[in-house]
Amino acid sequence: MRRRILAGLAALLLLTVSPVAARAAASFPKLDPATVDGYRLTAGSTFATYGARIAQLEKAAQLTRRGLPEILASANRAARPLCHGTYLAAALKPAGFCWEDANDDKTNDWIPQGVTGSGDAAPASGTVGGKRVVATSWHTPGDTMVRVSFVDANGLGYRHVLLVEPTSDTDFAAVAGHGHGLTWAGNYLLVATTGGLIRVFDTTHFWKVDDSAGTVGLGSDGKYHAAYYDYVMPQVGAYWYPGGGACTPVTGARPCFTSLSADHSDSTFVTSEYVPTAAGGRILRWPFDATGLLKPSADGLVHATEGFSSPVWGMQGAVSRNGYFVLTGVCPEYAGQAGDHPSCLHGGVGGVSTTRLSGQAPVNSENLAYWPATGELWLINEQLRERVTVHLSWQTLTGRP
Repeated sequence: MRRRILAGLAALLLLTVSPVAARAAASFPKLDPATVDGYRLTAGSTFATYGARIAQLEKAAQLTRRGLPEILASANRAARPLCHGTYLAAALKPAGFCWEDANDDKTNDWIPQGVTGSGDAAPASGTVGGKRVVATSWHTPGDTMVRVSFVDANGLGYRHVLLVEPTSDTDFAAVAGHGHGLTWAGNYLLVATTGGLIRVFDTTHFWKVDDSAGTVGLGSDGKYHAAYYDYVMPQVGAYWYPGGGACTPVTGARPCFTSLSADHSDSTFVTSEYVPTAAGGRILRWPFDATGLLKPSADGLVHATEGFSSPVWGMQGAVSRNGYFVLTGVCPEYAGQAGDHPSCLHGGVGGVSTTRLSGQAPVNSENLAYWPATGELWLINEQLRERVTVHLSWQTLTGRP
C-alpha cells in the first residue's frame, strides 16, 4: 500500500511539475549586429522589367486590369464558421473560419501556409474598401504553383487567385514555390515563395482569364489560361540575396524565409526560418517604407536591422509587436517525436527569453499576423481535415497591450 501511495504521489508530482517545466523560460539570444547587417536583399531591375511587361500584356483585351473589389464581389466559394477544434484555451475565445466542406479542407491538392489581411494593409482601420479581408497563401504538393485566397471575413465568401510571373511582353507563367508566408502592406502583397526569394504583387492589379484549360499562360486557342482559375495576380517585383544562391537554415549568409509578417510598431517585416527537428532558426527584421515596399539603404540594398536565434523547435511562424514576439512551433512534450501533433504558441522579448503560452494550438500551425486596429492575432494551420484560420486577442494571450 505504501508503495502504491508513493507511486501515486510521484505521478501527481509529475503532473504538477511538467506543465511548469514546459513553460520554463528559454534563452532567446540576439544575433551580433555585424552579422545581421550582412544579410542583405536586392530588387535589381525587377520592378522596371515586370512593369514594362505588364504594360504590354494589358494591351491584350483579355487582360484588362481588375481590382480587389471585383475579386471579393465574385466570390465563388463559401467558408464556414469555425467548425474544427483548435486546441486553444477556451479563455482565449478563438474565432474564425474553416474552408468550404470540399477540396480546400479534405484534400492536399493545395496546402495552406501563410496568413495576412486588411489589418496589415491598413493598420489604422483594419479594412480595405470598407471590408475586413483575410488573405492566405497555398502551394501544390510539388511546389509547382502558388495561389492566394481572398476571404471576406464577415460574409465568408472567398475566391482563389493564381500567382503568375510575366515572362515576356506576351505571356506569363505560374509562380512556383511553397508560398511559405505573406504579408500585405498598402497595396502590395509580399509573398515568400521559396528559399531566399520574396515576390511582390499589387492588390489593385488582377487579370480575368479563361478558365476552360489546365494550362497557364497564352494557349494555342489564343486565350490566356490559369490552371482552371478565373483570375491571376501578376508579379510586379522581387527581392533576393545579391548574387543568388541557395539559402541555408541556421548558418550561412542566406537565411531561408519560411514565414513573413509585418510589425507595425516599428515598420519592419519579420522573417523566420524553419528547422524541422531543432531550435536555432533565425528571425530577422527588414525595414519597409510608407509605400509598403522594403526600404533600401544608401548602397541600394535592403539591410536586415535586427536578428535573433529562436529557441523554439520546428518554428513555423513569427510575429512581433513592441519587441515582444509570438512564435508557432513544436510543443516541448512533442519535441523529437514523429507524427502530427498540436502545435504550441511561444512568447517572449527578443534578446531575453521565451516561454510557452497558454495551452496548445491547432495541429501543424503555420504563419501568424497581428492586426493593430483590432488587437487580433491571426493564425493558420495546414492539417488535413482540421484546417482553420483563427483569430484571438493578442492582449489576452500575451498579457501585453
